Amino acid sequence: MRSCIDRQKIILVEDDRSLRESLSIFLSRQGFDLVVTGSAKEFFCKISATAFAVAILDLTLPDEDGLVLARYLRENTTTRILMLTSRTSSEECLEGYRSGADIYMRKPVDFKVLAAALQSLLNRTERVTESLSGNSTPVWKLCTTTRELIAPDNTRIALTTKEFLVLRCLATEKSEMVERTRFLEALGYELNEYGHKRLETIIYRIRRKTRQTEFFPLVTHHGSGYTFTTPLMLV
Repeated sequence: MRSCIDRQKIILVEDDRSLRESLSIFLSRQGFDLVVTGSAKEFFCKISATAFAVAILDLTLPDEDGLVLARYLRENTTTRILMLTSRTSSEECLEGYRSGADIYMRKPVDFKVLAAALQSLLNRTERVTESLSGNSTPVWKLCTTTRELIAPDNTRIALTTKEFLVLRCLATEKSEMVERTRFLEALGYELNEYGHKRLETIIYRIRRKTRQTEFFPLVTHHGSGYTFTTPLMLV
């Protein structure tokens, strides 16, 4: 994962050429710094070279479901996600938020409203970046007596026993990446597909609990393990 994002750069992923071009023109005139793509393949090429502040994602792409892109961003970056889609049912909206959306907007969309939503996301990103750019490194704490995760801003997050065990592995292992098998052993799970699925569920629940902290530095190495990219101290 790239460690430093461009505070204002936005990537738009939209396969409808007409909408892509008109939205690109409008947002550029509004002063947004925009990179435009029409497929998942192009998207992955772009994010391998640049870390974006916000991604506008269409979900119906020619080569991949946009939800896959959202999950990748949520697990591996601090990029904010605005989903722009023709999927309008409540269940589809819920799935979007479960996959990592910060904002879910249905087509057709008022460009001015979308621009306001983008600016709101950029403002949040700016505040987080400023808080992380000082001389001191943000430190997360794992309280062993209360089984709480304490964010750098002192937000306290209650944990289940399993969630605590996962985070304790991240706090105590010296290697940069903690392998999945290490988590399974700590949890007492079998080293099989079912065990891996149970681990992923716990990771998902931790991410969901920490969404309001603005920045949660847990990176997924698909099929391998996880890295906590800032200090995590046992207290």
